[in-house]
Parts: sequence; C-alpha cells; structure tokens
Amino acid sequence: MSELLRVENLKKYFKTPSGFLHAVDDLSFSINRGETLGVVGESGCGKSTLGRCIVHLLEPTAGKIFFEGADITYLSGEKLKESRKDLQMIFQDPFSSLNPRMTVKSIIMEPMLIHNMHGGDKAKQEQEVLRLMETVGLAERLADSYPHELDGGRRQRIGIARALALEPKLIVCDEPVSALDVSIQAQILNLMQDLQEERGLTYMFITHDLSVVKHISDNICVMYLGVLVEQSSSEKLFEKQYHPYTQALLSAIPVPKLNAKRERILLKGEITSPINPAPGCRFAPRCLYAKQECFQVQPELKELEPDHYVACHLY
Repeated sequence: MSELLRVENLKKYFKTPSGFLHAVDDLSFSINRGETLGVVGESGCGKSTLGRCIVHLLEPTAGKIFFEGADITYLSGEKLKESRKDLQMIFQDPFSSLNPRMTVKSIIMEPMLIHNMHGGDKAKQEQEVLRLMETVGLAERLADSYPHELDGGRRQRIGIARALALEPKLIVCDEPVSALDVSIQAQILNLMQDLQEERGLTYMFITHDLSVVKHISDNICVMYLGVLVEQSSSEKLFEKQYHPYTQALLSAIPVPKLNAKRERILLKGEITSPINPAPGCRFAPRCLYAKQECFQVQPELKELEPDHYVACHLY
C-alpha cells in the first residue's frame, strides 16, 4: 500500500511558568492508505496533542508532516482551509464537540457550506446530509433535533457524519468511544470499520483501551510522556512486547475466562515530569529493569525485528 501520511521528528512544546512542557517529543511514523494506526498510552502522554497537530488544530514546535508526499507542516489561509477536506477529526466528547444551538442537520451541513460543496446547491447539500445520517445510523426524523435531546451514541454518530461530510482521506479519531457504554462502543467501532471498507478511509485511532485498539488497528504506536517507546503491527505487538511499559499495559487487560491467569505488572515509583524532562528514559523511575544508563541517556527507537521498533536500553 502507498504511504498517505508521514511524520518526522515532530515536537510540540507548551510554555509554562516552570519551563517547557514536552507534550510530543521527536515522534516519527507513517500511515499507509486504507490502514488504521492505533496510538495508545495512558492519559497525559500526548496522544491527543499529536492528533491535533496533524489536523492543524495545534501548530507543531518542530518537525515535519507530509501528506501524500507534500509538506503540510505549516499551513495558513486558503491552503489550510483546503487541507481540511482531506484531514478531519472525531473528538472524544460527543457533547462538548457539538454546538448545542445547532440542529443535527445544520451541524452536519456546516462543513459543506464553508467549503461550498456540491456547487453551493442547498437542496443537494440537504440531500447529502440525509444520506450521511442514514450511513451512520441516524434516523431522518432526528434531523431537526438538538444534541442535548440525544444519547451519547447518537451524538457520536453526528460527529462521525460531520467528519465524513467533506469526503476526507484521513480521519484522526481521538478516543471516539471512551465516553460510551460498552454495547454502544461495539456499534460505533463496527460502523467505523464498515465505513473504512466502503470509502477506503485511513484512520489514526487514539485510545488508552488496548482491547479496542487490537480490534481496529493494523499497526500500533505506544506513547509514554510524549515519546514513542514501541511500534509494530497489531498482531506482533500482542504476541510479543519488548518495552517494559508495553508489557505493563497489556498485563492490565482483563482476562475473560474464569480460570485464566495473567501476571499483572504493577508499576511503582514517581512519574517523570514532562516539564523540562531530564536526560534519560522517561519510564526509568517506574521500570523494574532500569539500570544506570537508563537515567543518563535517552534510548533511540531501534528495529529489533522486521517492522518492530523499540526504544529501550535492555536491547
């Protein structure tokens, strides 16, 4: 498959009274057309910031973002507006990301109006809104409803329909099912996979739920405090984890069988501050295998097996 998105040495720092917060620190990866890249890690590791940098809701501090071979790192004006057609985002909270004063129909139609889709023909745009509502499983009778009148699952379907309105090539999904009940989560995930097959969509799927990421992802990046610690195909990662943090993450997945046993790895120690972090591995203070080198030198991401990369001094 051909490469759609490539990120090289991306950094995003935020200035604070105490120094610079390293939210995303020197990340590199790529996503192929029609595939799903899962980005996992605990809350505060920089997953959402990474997604927002890619769709230009935040401007990166340094690094490069290439989309279809073109450098889109710093866009503004008409070029930024044009990129919105190809790069869309589904937000985590399906309530706060929707305008409470707009109806379902007007929320989905808004991107079409901004980008003058369908030649600005209002009748065609309304027809497309109803088609999108049917596609994501929203009844036509809800077109004039407001977000507060609907449950979480339906609100998230509105967010998906809005993201699809411009027929994008890449959708950044920022924990799109974390606020939903388990039964609704499954419906939304199945819907997203069906849409991917039908429309050839490419997803960057941000989550901290490893059971979800296993279900939907082709490849997985594991983040810890702004850095990439492990990267491989979904199949390989669930077969063998090299980084101690990834091992701890997977040990926390509940085991469904009554008699099944899995040794739970409990992490101890203080979490490193992301503000002006000291040299060395950021996971070292919580790592069971940390040695002196881990506190002095930041490990580089190295290929241990074909397409399986790990940043750890143990290897």
